Amino acid sequence: MKHQQNVDEIVALGLDFIGNIFFAKSSRNLNSIIHTSATKVGVFVKESLVIIKERITEHNLKVIQLHGGESNEFCKSVKNLGVQVWKVFSVGDDFESSKLKEFPDADLFLFDTKSKAYGGAGRKFDWSLLKAIDKKTPKKYFLAGGIHPNDAKAIKALQLKNIIGLDLNSQFESSPGLKNVEELKTFLVELRS
Repeated sequence: MKHQQNVDEIVALGLDFIGNIFFAKSSRNLNSIIHTSATKVGVFVKESLVIIKERITEHNLKVIQLHGGESNEFCKSVKNLGVQVWKVFSVGDDFESSKLKEFPDADLFLFDTKSKAYGGAGRKFDWSLLKAIDKKTPKKYFLAGGIHPNDAKAIKALQLKNIIGLDLNSQFESSPGLKNVEELKTFLVELRS
């Protein structure tokens, strides 16, 4: 999210987190300071610890989401900066749950659709894979990747014990970085009912 007025409208819907993308190759890359009462999540791809530290200070980030194949040691270094670390995993049919145990220093996980780019490119992975992942994951997690405004019922039907949040991204946007407030509001009403 990169437009202040849009952030204000979204936060008014009762969302807990606002994602700020810090990846120059993304059309959602943040170039200004956003003010919000929601917890700010900085999203990084293969970024240096020095730059992450600068962005934490400049943008008052409380959570860092790592998308670039970072190691547990890197997660630990970021966590030592005084923030939570959310480690992203790309899920496809060949996903190996055993690798989750290699990240004890991540505070939680985010499962996104496997793609050639970073992020799920607006596509879902096979959510039936979550049943096995949910049983094996040592951490709570967020679901991401192609979640659509019409998916509230399907998400509620998953009934997974470790899922604690959703990363609502491109399918809820009017344009990159600009959320459609009405679609989001409708989705949240259905999800919370």
